[in-house]
Amino acid sequence: MAATQSTRRVTLDNGLTVIVRESHRVPVATFWIWYRVGSRNEPLGRTGISHWVEHMLFKGTPDYQPGEIFRTINKFGGTLNGFTSLDYTAYFETVPNTQLELAVSIEADRMHNAIFDPEEFEKERTVILSEREGNENSPGFHLREEMMAAAFRAHPYGQSLIGFESDLKSMTRDELYDHYRTFYTPRNSTAVIVGDVDTDEAIDIVSRHFGVIDAGPDVPEVRTTEPEQLAERRIVLRRPAPARQMSLAWHGPNAANPDAPAMEVLDTILSGGKGIGLGSGGGMGRSSRLYRSLVSSGLCSGAGSGFSLSIDPNLFSVSATLLPETDGDEVESVIFDQVRQLREDLMPQIELDRAIKQIRAQFAYATESVTQQGYWLGSMATVAPDLDPDDFLEQVASVTAEDVQRVANTYLREGRYTLGWLIPEDHAGDTASEVQPEVAAMMNQPAFYTDGHPEEAVAGAPRTKLDITERSLSNGTRMVSNYDPTSEAAVVELRIPAGSALDGETPGLARLTGSMLTRGASTFTFEQFNEELDSLGAAIGVSTSREYVDVSIQCLREDAGRLIQLMADVVMTPTFPEDELERVRAQSMNALRRTLDDTRSEASHKLRTMLYPTDHPLYHRAIGTEETLAAITREQLIDYHRRAYTANGAIFGVAGGLETDIAAELIEDAFRDWNPVDEPARMTIDPVDAPAERQRATGSIAGKSQSDIAIGLPVIERSHPDYEALRMGNLILGRLGLMGRLGANVRDTLGLAYYAFSNLSAGSTYGRWTSQAGVNPENVDTAVDAILHEVQRLRDELVDPEEIADAKSFMVSSLPIGLESSGAIVATMLQIAFYDLGLDYVERLPERVNAVTAEAIREAAQRHLDPDRMAIAVVGP
Repeated sequence: MAATQSTRRVTLDNGLTVIVRESHRVPVATFWIWYRVGSRNEPLGRTGISHWVEHMLFKGTPDYQPGEIFRTINKFGGTLNGFTSLDYTAYFETVPNTQLELAVSIEADRMHNAIFDPEEFEKERTVILSEREGNENSPGFHLREEMMAAAFRAHPYGQSLIGFESDLKSMTRDELYDHYRTFYTPRNSTAVIVGDVDTDEAIDIVSRHFGVIDAGPDVPEVRTTEPEQLAERRIVLRRPAPARQMSLAWHGPNAANPDAPAMEVLDTILSGGKGIGLGSGGGMGRSSRLYRSLVSSGLCSGAGSGFSLSIDPNLFSVSATLLPETDGDEVESVIFDQVRQLREDLMPQIELDRAIKQIRAQFAYATESVTQQGYWLGSMATVAPDLDPDDFLEQVASVTAEDVQRVANTYLREGRYTLGWLIPEDHAGDTASEVQPEVAAMMNQPAFYTDGHPEEAVAGAPRTKLDITERSLSNGTRMVSNYDPTSEAAVVELRIPAGSALDGETPGLARLTGSMLTRGASTFTFEQFNEELDSLGAAIGVSTSREYVDVSIQCLREDAGRLIQLMADVVMTPTFPEDELERVRAQSMNALRRTLDDTRSEASHKLRTMLYPTDHPLYHRAIGTEETLAAITREQLIDYHRRAYTANGAIFGVAGGLETDIAAELIEDAFRDWNPVDEPARMTIDPVDAPAERQRATGSIAGKSQSDIAIGLPVIERSHPDYEALRMGNLILGRLGLMGRLGANVRDTLGLAYYAFSNLSAGSTYGRWTSQAGVNPENVDTAVDAILHEVQRLRDELVDPEEIADAKSFMVSSLPIGLESSGAIVATMLQIAFYDLGLDYVERLPERVNAVTAEAIREAAQRHLDPDRMAIAVVGP
């Protein structure tokens, strides 16, 4: 498990730690700066100050105006963000390697030159209060805050990370500036560079920009140590919520403690291997102890555990989301029994090996991305500066069953825990998806608040070549592939034109069918399937969209043959067991109820019902309705699978360390009996006209603090001649920089919202433009007017030459960063193949982008974005 890349660590004269790791897979570099300051360092009365300072570092220096940092990095195709955790605040830029010095210079500038303009400070107060209100819309947020406060009686880990409302309303500009000057110093920070760089040159760049900054004052120590918890603590929170949730937490070791590796393995034993870094990995743990005892048993729709690697001793947590008829006492009993077994019984070696393989696999998947590597190196250098991250992985690999039993007895002691329940006040019914519940995020690593985009920016293609090999297979399917001999991972994805547009009069049929594919096949039961996947550290996922279903595998390359065979079994011979159907039905029903409790989801759905007739495929939610989910039978699933899951139009995408010839041979062998049919199911998503006049609808959900706005109208399909111009116009309007013009107006100028953005989605025969914002209910009308004003301005005025130049640069330069991982490469190749964009799409894109003019953008907006024909949906408290 040792890293193979060259890594060097040096310390500058002013105390700045610099870590550089070379990774020459793609011409990309990531730069991170980590400050050892988070909510852990906040005094009472100033909770949330670290997160607020993080926001202010995007609000300008003498060299950069508010919002300019985002625009500057985006102009070169880069991505960036910042986030605040309990222990640290971090910022990163991932850019083409030629722009590394730009990223370094920006971070050096704002380390000691941030302005904290009083007017910008006051605007950001409203933005952060809006962000807190958005979090309050999630019932799990309240349980998280209550649990942390109950578990920590003395240590500041128990304080609100985003800040208590009273503190956010009373904080002053000078308090923020003093906090910034105290903690944003070289001696309290670590710089990390990973990517296609030369180590000596990278260190020289950092030295030139950061070496001139004064080391800074001594940082105040956090002297409080949490006293030993001597008794059980229980909380019960009653408020409007779609589900009963339970959270259970014990105090554990910190990251530097020799017991931390064994706790990571214990966590994996309970609920599977977790992704490393910012969302990498996933899909493991269905053979884990909590999944088998709580989810497979039909007691819960989700269950998970989490262990935080932190500076000071933090929490090990277990959490669950209950199904409606489940007895809460039984769930508690099952969890405590699982923990008791860990304390009393040595686990089988096969179970230990499976857990360590999952952790190894998750690290292999994460190291495909230089951004993820930067996260891992920087976070570990911050929370455990004397520990080599690669040594930590070796320590995980050497954990024994005796080690796991020992740490279970040391930390997961009887009667030394905090237990919390979230009880729906109205008892309207429980809801959760089959993923780990929200509560697990309370203690899992990482836990932080981010600044920047609520969604990723629209990615264009790079000035680089994406080598795609296409083959026609013997059953008439196509395979597109990209081989990377340096990758330990293999990703294979199969796209079948069997999306929810085929639902007809039974909304939810396609999605329920997809959810059932892995629940049993002719060669395995659901339990056997999960055992094998987890033993290989692999994942198989099924995702149903409007136009297609994607069945994907992610594994270590040595296991690709077996995973492709399992994929074939999932696609060709699912058995749809009745008992599993009832479990999935209950989970889907609960997921629907959870959606009904989410203001953003409800606003989006209400918007669609205003834009499409009731018999249109886009009218209903893809998940279905309570009525259809309750009525769908096993026979309907079998019939849908027979009609829709055929080889007609299917495409395989392959990337990573799996050679093209070997991949083709494995797929041919596994899918040799999967053939096209004479009359496959045909999918139709007819275009519709925009409303004749502006429409508005409102809705409310109990227990919420923030209102969500969704504005939109039907637009053009992807192949339309206006598509590239409209896409660029939308990028300028609501994506580029900190959410484009919409973010600049609604967030930065007016200070109304944490997020305000727009999105253009286009398929083979349809398209839709939408804008969304989350605001305080009192600011809804002002925000709506501001959004519509920016749309009208795009129709009335030619975009600024600098804006269009930045948009073109972003669209041309961003794809190399978007192609860091094998999964991203597969997704791009499948889009190219599915929409017949041409295998040379990447090479041709610069010419297409550069052909777009300001006049073309205005004309496209005039033809397709008419504010007077838009629908407006608002759902709030």
